[in-house]
Parts: sequence; C-alpha cells; structure tokens
Amino acid sequence: MASTSSCTTTSGTSAPQSSPTSPSLPPTSDIDIVSELAFSNVPWPVRPTPGINYDFVALMYLGGSALAAFFFVLERYILAPLLVEQSPPNSTTDSTIASNGDTAGAQDGEQWKEFARGMEGMYVVFVPFAPCLIWSLVVRYFWIKETKILEEEKKKK
Repeated sequence: MASTSSCTTTSGTSAPQSSPTSPSLPPTSDIDIVSELAFSNVPWPVRPTPGINYDFVALMYLGGSALAAFFFVLERYILAPLLVEQSPPNSTTDSTIASNGDTAGAQDGEQWKEFARGMEGMYVVFVPFAPCLIWSLVVRYFWIKETKILEEEKKKK
C-alpha cells in the first residue's frame, strides 16, 4: 500500500503525492547500486549481472562442451567402423551362420549399427556450448576482478 503525503503547490493548495518508493518496484540495496557502478566500466557484451554466480554458469557450459567432445569422439573414432558401408555379405558366411544356428552375433552387429546411426551427429546439438563457455569465462574474469575490488574497498572502510 502506497503512503501519500500532502505537498503545497505554488498556488497554495495541497496535492497528494506518492512516496518515493513504489510498491511495484523491489527495494534496491546499496550493494546492488555499488555492484552496478562497479561493472559499468566493463563492455556490455561481457558485463556481469549482479547476483549471478558465474562459477556455476561456466561450469554448466563446461559440462555441455564436454558432452559435445564426448559425442564427437564417440562418433568419429569408436562408432565410425559401424557407419562404413561394408561389402555385401557373401553366401559362405550366411550359410555358416544358418548351419550353426547362431544368429545372435549377427543381430548384435545390426543393433550396434542401428545405435551408431542413431548417434550420428549427436555432438552437433552440444556444439553451441563451446562459444558460450568462452563467453562465460570472460564474464567470470570480470566478475571475479570487480568482486575483489569491491571486497578490498569494504575492508578499507
């Protein structure tokens, strides 16, 4: 609820005036104002926002980048032999499998090929995390730098 106070105007009448703190805006603390001023000399694309822990942000982007690297290595070096088209099966291996009754090995091979086809290109989903990781590390650098300056100023006072 906003409190009102009366104020005398130049004509001598009193007019209601709302208090300086509006109920729709959250109260700002001195720390937020000082933090915003401390980050004002940082370029806007990498300016830290007060109240955000950039250690956590960088860690999450590192996790996404690690997944991109993992899926890339998995596809290129481990599953690559399964993605290569093989020569058509010859009749001697088919007759050997049929005579032995061992089709489990052939089914396992087909399942792995299907898995490899399903994993193809999965790393592309996580590739955008790499530039975001670089950005977050730059923002984190400015965040840590300005936070240390603010702490030193508080100790001096």
